[in-house]
Amino acid sequence: MKFDYGDSVQLAANLKPCEIVGITSVESTQQAETFKVPLGTVLYTVEFADGSDALVPEIALKAL
Repeated sequence: MKFDYGDSVQLAANLKPCEIVGITSVESTQQAETFKVPLGTVLYTVEFADGSDALVPEIALKAL
């Protein structure tokens, strides 16, 4: 599923709610190596209610 800026989502592993604040497409082998994900992965920066954030792959998120 594709998400967009401002979407409310939750982490699939622990159902912790968060909001999409950034989107990064992994388009080069250098990015893939840096982020340790396969080429073509979409990474989302999510922000939690406490102000902390995380960079997570699309597969780790589910819609609310």
